[in-house]
Amino acid sequence: MKGYKLGNFEIYWLNGGEFELDGGTMFGVVPKTLWEKKYPVDQDNPSAIDENYIKLLNFPVLIKTPDSIVLIETGLGNKLTDKQKQIFRVTKDWNLPQNLEKIGLKRRDIDYVILTHCDFDHAGGIVMFNSKGEEELTFPSARHIIQKPEWEDVMQPNKRSAHTYWEQNFSKLKDTDNLQLIEGDFKVCEGIEVQHTGGHTRGHQIVRIQSEKIIAYHLGDLLPTHVHFNPLWIMAYDNFPLEVIELKEKYEVMGIRENAWFTFYHDPSMYACKFNSKGEVVKKIARKAPQKPAAEKEKMPVMDLNVREDNKVTLSCPSCLLVREMPVDNLMDSKHFMTVNCPCGTTYGVNLNFRKHYRKEVSIGGYYSTGDDGFPMSDAGSIPTVPINCRITNISLGGLGLTIIGEKRFEVGDTFRVKFTLDKEPPEIIEKDVAVKSVRGSYVGCEFIEETGFSDRTLGFYLMK
Repeated sequence: MKGYKLGNFEIYWLNGGEFELDGGTMFGVVPKTLWEKKYPVDQDNPSAIDENYIKLLNFPVLIKTPDSIVLIETGLGNKLTDKQKQIFRVTKDWNLPQNLEKIGLKRRDIDYVILTHCDFDHAGGIVMFNSKGEEELTFPSARHIIQKPEWEDVMQPNKRSAHTYWEQNFSKLKDTDNLQLIEGDFKVCEGIEVQHTGGHTRGHQIVRIQSEKIIAYHLGDLLPTHVHFNPLWIMAYDNFPLEVIELKEKYEVMGIRENAWFTFYHDPSMYACKFNSKGEVVKKIARKAPQKPAAEKEKMPVMDLNVREDNKVTLSCPSCLLVREMPVDNLMDSKHFMTVNCPCGTTYGVNLNFRKHYRKEVSIGGYYSTGDDGFPMSDAGSIPTVPINCRITNISLGGLGLTIIGEKRFEVGDTFRVKFTLDKEPPEIIEKDVAVKSVRGSYVGCEFIEETGFSDRTLGFYLMK
């Protein structure tokens, strides 16, 4: 449970339960090849990797002001059946009352409950099972602040919303004085106000928090995680997607201009952060993942990354999702694998790809010569019919990769000549001086030293086919 001092307010992120959802629905039309770089599928769950599921947390935000105690959202609650837990892949149960006790509060101490909207993962904790297995209002003294259009949709859901507005979550709230329906912007208490936005749902609202000139925005499901900063990165769950795009642009610009914090409800790695105009995180309140023992290379998670032209790579921790840039200039001539120790305690490996040219995968027998032994040639001028000593596995305009047959071993910086026949019609002989750039076991990655022995036109046409 994380706490933070915002002006003279105290903010706590409580455990509202954890679950998994399909990554595609959380990022809508954004291709997986883009979003998975910033938000990998759940690496701790083998089935999630196969089935495209990502981890999501539910963090009800508790705010202690000098005069009031306010709770934003209520989590999954404790009423889910075993079947529902299986369907929504619940990985951690809701325990809001126990969290409150840790900071010296009881359920009846909550003065206001703000619901940004009434989906089950936000409103599931409004009503709870008590020790007798009976339903009761979780926060019996609190006014529950809900936009009137949202409540109308709760009471009369359409075919789509009926699957997320569950009657059981509101059974002890309707027809009570605890329910306070509002229309539009509304001041909840000193320093905390809600603003009706729509977008995700018809009655969605956001929360603006201000204390001693320090500002924070809780945008609910308009900005479920920090990875969703790009206005176009919206969820398939959004009922009015074009509105969501406009609203994100509006509030992100406003928040950045005010140097405001953005708090998150679903983010597994970030409680809150500040962005710059490029969407980069410039300050954060991050979630510290459990420390993990250092992994052996063959057991640690490994990712493949292409090195950009500026000789940098963008790393994304598979556990806490921390994204950071790292220069790798010093690895260009030594090794193409590095081990990364994330601040969260996770160790993972990265295979670095420095290639600047397209490489074609091949399997061609070849012959290398280190200079001491020449190429044994037949009268026909082709590679002789003698046992080959290497096999070419990939070719580009700038180099090639080969595996050595036998016990000969090379080191980075070694040079030699390699000769082989392109598997094309008519066959053509390639003979090149190469320099060793990487070595992994019997595999040797090489770069052409100079343009000799063949024309770029020949290799270019070959690589195009």
